Amino acid sequence: MILVTVGNILILVAIGLIFIGLVGVYRFKDFYSKLMVASTIDTVAMVSLILGITLRSGISWFALKALLVMIFVLFMNPIITSKIALSAREDELQQQHSKTRKE
Repeated sequence: MILVTVGNILILVAIGLIFIGLVGVYRFKDFYSKLMVASTIDTVAMVSLILGITLRSGISWFALKALLVMIFVLFMNPIITSKIALSAREDELQQQHSKTRKE
């Protein structure tokens, strides 16, 4: 009973974090700030949501699979976010370089 209640609270926290993060994505003007907020939403809200679902389901194969997905996302999300930021930065540098060559 307590695990279900804690699971429900974690799920509600995840939903709240997602909405707060979405407000941040719309309010920020800079691409890199939006990327940082989106990455935070992905990581923190996803961990809270999966932990809540895992606590609600109890000890089962589903809980183990959900935890494995969470671990995978925790490792991959920072790597993917940094690659997106690096790609955007390289594209900006190429555009600046091509502008200076035309002048």
